[in-house]
Amino acid sequence: MIKPMLDSSTRFVFVDADVRGNIVRLGDSFKQMTASHDYPSEVQELLGEFLAAALLLSDIIKFEGRLTLQANGQGNIRLLMAEATHEGAVRGIAQLEDAAPADAFRDKNLLQLLSGSKPSEGKLVGGTLTVTVEALGRERYQSIVPLLGETLAECLESYFQQSEQLNTFIRLSADSNQASGMLIQQLPVQMEQDLAQRADRWQTIRVLAGTITGAELIAKANSVLLQHLFVEENIQIFDATSVQFQCGCSEQRMAGALVSLGESELASLFEQHQTLALTCEFCGAHYDIDNKKLMRLVTEGVKPH
Repeated sequence: MIKPMLDSSTRFVFVDADVRGNIVRLGDSFKQMTASHDYPSEVQELLGEFLAAALLLSDIIKFEGRLTLQANGQGNIRLLMAEATHEGAVRGIAQLEDAAPADAFRDKNLLQLLSGSKPSEGKLVGGTLTVTVEALGRERYQSIVPLLGETLAECLESYFQQSEQLNTFIRLSADSNQASGMLIQQLPVQMEQDLAQRADRWQTIRVLAGTITGAELIAKANSVLLQHLFVEENIQIFDATSVQFQCGCSEQRMAGALVSLGESELASLFEQHQTLALTCEFCGAHYDIDNKKLMRLVTEGVKPH
């Protein structure tokens, strides 16, 4: 059996159709970024889906820089954040409600995990999902993704349909050790001029793609997977590019986080502690910064975390 190539991003195109796609896989990179955390299995899997989705989005948006997919909530999950760069560097984190028991995450969809309840009305409130693109030489761009589905994939499919008017299929899957994602998207009219034929072709591709299970997406190699799904299609698969966990934390970035607290808050902290012990939430690295070191880092120019 041909095994899938982990920690990779692989593009493909339907040769005689206006359709492109990508398959991303995280193995060691996923385990490295979650090793220092004790996430419940449901949260671990959801974070894996966010990481795979961020990679897929960074691939179809042509830019040099960083893309962030972030969910903020008032429920059992307070934050889910995944970042991917155009060079395939990824990092991610989940922050949970402090008092949430281990079983609080079972049998709940994304909206339920992000949203708190409004007792007076019995409604779910407070969940937001955003995509932020920080591209070199361009202004920072942020877009809100409506929570219109029970899964992250459904939300992103609806987003592309409504904001970009591009038919998009997304499948995401993750377990405790790895995460995978596949995106297939219909491009604007180029080769296929007949609109009715374009619609029929996309519908066929969409139905066939929808037969894949999460387990198959994780277990099958790209070529085997695509051949299995699209037996009659001519698909060109490009060389895979590597994906790696890269935190990017440093003393300067930690100093930037401290400076953002404001002068009065910083002064209060240093009155209580001569040295501040900081831990990177992404990778678990430890930093000790005293007032003298902070002043030096500020002089050198701090960076945001």
